[in-house]
This record gives sequence, structure tokens and C-alpha cells, in this order.
Amino acid sequence: MPKERRLSQRKEAILRALIEQYTQTGEPVPSKQLSDQLAAIYGAGYASATVRNELVALEDEGLIYQPHISAGRIPTDLGYRYFVERLMGESRLPLEEQRLIRHQFFQVQHQLDEWVRLTASVMARLLQSAAIVTPPRGLQPRLKHFALLALNEAVALLVLVLSDGTVRQERLLLDEPAAQDELSRVAEHFNDRFRGATADAVTAHASLEGEFYSTNERIVAESLARMLEQLDVFAPGAFYSEGISQLLRREEYAHADSDRIRRVVEVLERSQFLPTIAPQVMAAEGVQVIIGAENEPEILKDMSVVAARYGTPGQSSGMVGIVGPTRMQYGRAIAVVRYMTQMLDDLLTELHTPDEHDWEGKHG
Repeated sequence: MPKERRLSQRKEAILRALIEQYTQTGEPVPSKQLSDQLAAIYGAGYASATVRNELVALEDEGLIYQPHISAGRIPTDLGYRYFVERLMGESRLPLEEQRLIRHQFFQVQHQLDEWVRLTASVMARLLQSAAIVTPPRGLQPRLKHFALLALNEAVALLVLVLSDGTVRQERLLLDEPAAQDELSRVAEHFNDRFRGATADAVTAHASLEGEFYSTNERIVAESLARMLEQLDVFAPGAFYSEGISQLLRREEYAHADSDRIRRVVEVLERSQFLPTIAPQVMAAEGVQVIIGAENEPEILKDMSVVAARYGTPGQSSGMVGIVGPTRMQYGRAIAVVRYMTQMLDDLLTELHTPDEHDWEGKHG
């Protein structure tokens, strides 16, 4: 059905009622049930014979189908698409749920990794489906600050924080014993020099002034450069997922064979579908809905993905998404995804500070 073509007002009312009823029950919807429901709402114009005729027309349009001759009707992917684009009203999360979510975020550490994990957990719980969240990626990782902690005389822990809030840590084997006072001095010195720097900038500076470094300072500088460089490489497997077991407990998968369950789990756990949807989601504004056969992996042809980009323009961005059966509450899924992207946008804004590009100002 061409996107610009509109159904009549009556057909739209019937299709909306059918999809809403099927979403709730998972059972094919009989024409008599639709007729009674719509007549109670709208009055005349929805007699049983009229509704049956309109259902046949909707079936001819490819928006619904009848699983077998004696059954009611259920929506097709095209029917869901029409519903999402034309019939679904604006949906917002209840204020009580919004307050609960914000409270949960305020309870965790002020770290990006914790926020991303919590986002996946909250979405999976609210929608009883699989949630996928990718950490935000900037054009180039930049150092915000780092700390050196003495573990013993010859081993230190380097804790690195990027300007987008990403936290990484690594053990360093020192050439010379160093107490905490000395390590703190080195960290303070390098933080002043390298705040806002990229891997290339740290490497270039170390090559120019490395001859003046102590042995331990050289180890720290090389480690900083290496960690920043590793973070600069996009890792397709870098994502957080939650709720796969909750998804598989839904009625749609209760009687699925073990091979199908295994393949679904494999695709979701490895997030193999991300490369196929990421370009569309990351390039678009707002929440994107990918329904059934619009998904690239064959195993997801009876599932839908609701996803959106989050982040700070020009700094870093990631993606949040929910994967569930095509028989999902699209309005609620869109509301959850939209709210979580707004939440992450706000949190990322707090993380980005004016000193992000200090290196360029001081050393450019």
C-alpha cells in the first residue's frame, strides 16, 4: 500500500480496534466482537455485515489476514506499519514511572557505563522484551582525567575517564618502586598536560619530551596513549543487553522449537542485527520503528525493533533499542525509548564540561 494512500475513517477505526484487541489477547479478532465494540463507541455504521465487508477490504489491502477460514483476523506487518504511522496516538510514560526511573539513575554511580547498563535493565523490565544499548562514541576519545593508585611497590592501577564519561582501568607494572605520593604527583602533572588530549596528541607530546620523563612517567604516558587508541577503534560488539529471557517467556515463543530459540538468542546476545539498523537509526531524528520483515536477519522477521539515537550533537552518540514480537504495544515501546533517550541526553550533557578541548586551547 503506497504510504500516501489513506483508508476511510471507518476502515481506520476497524483496523485500530483490531490491532489494539489483538495486541492485548494474542488471539485472532472475530468480526462480531469488533462490530459490538465499535457500535458501542460510534453508534451507527458498524453493523456486523458492514464490519465483515470492511474486513474483507482490509484483507485485500494486505493489512490483515485470516489464519484459517473459521478464525478471526490478525494484523500483517503492513497493518502494523499503517497503525504506527497513521493511527497511533501520542504516548507518554506515566509520571509515576518517570519519577521511579529518575530515582534509580540517581542511585547509581556517576559513570556512563553504569547509566548504560541501567538503561538496558529498565527498558527490559518495563517492556518485558530484549533491550539493546550501545555506549556513546565520539569522533575521537579525549582524556578528561585519570588517577594512579598504588597497589604495591611495583604495581599501580591507572583509572582513565574520557570526556564522554567512559571509564577504563588497567594495571601497570612499574620499572621502579613508587609510593602513592609519587604516583599522585605524576597523575597531577600529566592531567594538567593531557586534559582534553587524543591518543595522537599524547603520543606526539611523549615523543618530543619523552627523554625528560622518568622510567615510570614513560610507562604512564605510553599506557595512556595505548588505552586512548584502543578506545578509538569502534568495536561492533560493544553493547549492553538485558531481557532476552523475559522476551522468550512471552506467549509467542512458548511453543517455539529449540533450534529457533537458540538462533534468536544467538542473534540477540551477539547483537548481529545492529549493523543493519544502526545507519538508519543513527542518521534519523526521533524514534524509529522497524517491523517484522523490514528486519534484515531472517530470524527476526516476526519481531519488531523500536530504537533511537541519543547523545550530544558534535560530541558523542549511541543507540537504545527494544526488540520484541510484532504484537507489541508500540505506543508504550516508543514512549519508553523516547524517555530513556531524553534521560541519557540529560546525563551526557552533565558529563560534558568546558575543559573538554583544553588540550587544543593550550597546545594547539
